[in-house]
Amino acid sequence: MRLAGVLAAAALRAACTADVAGYSVVTQDKYAIMACPDIINNRNALTAHEKNLSGLVEKAESAPGGIIAGTLAYRSELGETRMKLRLAQQAAAEKNCDAPKK
Repeated sequence: MRLAGVLAAAALRAACTADVAGYSVVTQDKYAIMACPDIINNRNALTAHEKNLSGLVEKAESAPGGIIAGTLAYRSELGETRMKLRLAQQAAAEKNCDAPKK
């Protein structure tokens, strides 16, 4: 019975993370008004956060029952971070933030 409750909670949390389209519009607008140094700093912070969360998910999933714990604790935040990172990378590319200085 307890396992069924945990699985139901994990499914609900996963369903909540699937509906992020409105959130991505807000984040995209955020990068549109940022200058290149801010986009790069934000992208670097997101890259570090994504690496940390990936490690936590791997660690959680290596333990018995860890897939459930990893899903409940980290998966939604990892998905959100990856989406933000993708948008930051896209904004950096559109603004040529990574172009070498002349």
